[in-house]
Amino acid sequence: MQGRIVKGIAGFYYVDTEDGIFECRAKGIFRNQKVKPLVGDLVELEVLSQEEKEGSVISILPRKSELIRPAVANVDQALVIFAICKPQPNFNLLDRFLIMMQQQDIPCIICFNKQDIDAEGKKEDYRSIYEQAGFQTITVSAREKEGIDRLKDLLRGKTTTVAGPSGVGKSSLVNCLQSGIV
Repeated sequence: MQGRIVKGIAGFYYVDTEDGIFECRAKGIFRNQKVKPLVGDLVELEVLSQEEKEGSVISILPRKSELIRPAVANVDQALVIFAICKPQPNFNLLDRFLIMMQQQDIPCIICFNKQDIDAEGKKEDYRSIYEQAGFQTITVSAREKEGIDRLKDLLRGKTTTVAGPSGVGKSSLVNCLQSGIV
């Protein structure tokens, strides 16, 4: 049976298949080959218990992309989220993220969050700098739900990884993007 790893926690991999999500362990062969299954990997699994939805990952299918940070495979694009303020953006870190994505040939969208508290009007400056460098940028407010529809349009139909430092609103934005979450 084949599926895609949608979550990995402490050596357990949750594989989404046509029969539902299976909790799997990876076979020892991966450890011997120094290969680690990643979220996003397309895998082949051996079903150990259909009722309990348990299995073993027996092979990893070829990857079209692979990132170390965040540790994911087979993504179409990356959404790198930084706050306009609170916390102030660390442009060195943002640039490192962008270089990493370019090295893997993964298109990147830069999302500046917290435009609702941008008292200094920095959002246009930040957006202009990165757009002139050829990056697609968007400014949003997760709190006020501003720019969310445009962000949804940019993400629609793509497998997207999300990255960014602590406190910038990654979880808040992901919650805004999910239907049924208030």
